[in-house]
Amino acid sequence: MLEKYSLHEFVPLSNGMRTGNLMEFSDGLMKYQDLFIRRGTYLLLEKCKMICYRNLFKRVYKIVGKEQIKLDYIAKSFKWLGMPIDLDEVECILANLIFKQYIRGYLSHAKRVLVLSKKDPFPTSKVIK
Repeated sequence: MLEKYSLHEFVPLSNGMRTGNLMEFSDGLMKYQDLFIRRGTYLLLEKCKMICYRNLFKRVYKIVGKEQIKLDYIAKSFKWLGMPIDLDEVECILANLIFKQYIRGYLSHAKRVLVLSKKDPFPTSKVIK
């Protein structure tokens, strides 16, 4: 559909959101930043970064295969994407995702672990807030 209507500027954003590739999403957002600002869609697209985070964490969850995920594993996924961040930033991102109900679970700060719900830890019917 993006090709049909010549909306090529959205391709890296949609690919990044679908796969959880924050680097691709951020690069696409930065590349077409002026265009998105002129159209008045930049802030809306910036909010889509939360979906990117959610899908990245969902991929880590599928790789680990357990409901308890060490925050270190998630930090390593950011490092693999070329975006090294510390555990406090990971915890902050996760806390926001849990608060906005993109992820069902809780954080154990003492153990540095994300504990996910056994039933539908990554709900899909959530609207962006």
